[in-house]
Amino acid sequence: MKRIDTQLGTLILGDIVCPKRLKAELRGLELLCSIVNSTPIWSMEMGSEKPFIISNDNGPTILIDVFESIRKKVCEGDPHITVYMSQRPVCILRDSDVVDTPSTDSLVSLVLLGIAGWPYDSTPKTLRKKSLSSSHAKIENFGRLLESDHNQMQSALHLHQEGFTHAGLSVLAQMARRLYVCRCWHFDKIRLALQPILENFTDAEVQTYIQHPDEETDVLFLTP
Repeated sequence: MKRIDTQLGTLILGDIVCPKRLKAELRGLELLCSIVNSTPIWSMEMGSEKPFIISNDNGPTILIDVFESIRKKVCEGDPHITVYMSQRPVCILRDSDVVDTPSTDSLVSLVLLGIAGWPYDSTPKTLRKKSLSSSHAKIENFGRLLESDHNQMQSALHLHQEGFTHAGLSVLAQMARRLYVCRCWHFDKIRLALQPILENFTDAEVQTYIQHPDEETDVLFLTP
C-alpha cells in the first residue's frame, strides 16, 4: 500500500499507481481545496477516516468522497467520481471527450456547479433534483472569448513588450482563473485560448513566474 501525505490527510492507494495520474490529481487537489475554502456553499468534513466535501446550500445534501474518487482514477482508471445525494450514491461521469482528465478536475467542476447555483442545463441528470431545489442564481457560462478577454490578452502582451514580464503573466493568470471559476471553462480550453499570447514568452520567463506566482494555482493554467 502507498501512503501519500496531502493537505486533507493521508491518501492510501494500492501498490499499482500511475505516477503521472497521481501527480495530476495532487495538483488539482490544491485548486479544489482553495475553491472549497473560499465559499460558504461547500465545506470540508474531516471528522471521519477520509475527508468529504459537503454542500451547505438548499435542497438535498451533496457529499463528495475526495480520496475514493482519486483512488479509483489513479489505481483503476475509473473516471466516475464518488458522490452521494441525501446519503445515496449517484452516478456521475464526465463527458466522453474528457474522461482521461484527473478526477479532481471533475470534482472542481462539480463544486463550481454548486457555487453557480446548480444551473439546470449544466447539472448532471443524476443531480437534477438538487438543481430543481436550488434557489441560487446562475453564473455566466460563455463558450467563447469576449472583447474584454481580448483586451486583457493585449494588455498582457503590451506589458511583456515593455519589459514587465511578471506583470504580463500575472494578467494572463488572472484571466485564466476568471474563465475557470466564472465560466466553467476546462483547463485544456483555457490553455488553448492563452497559447497565442504565451508563445511570446520564453520558457524561462514562464518558469521564473511559476517559481513566484501571484497565486499558487497559476501553474495549472500557464503550463502544459
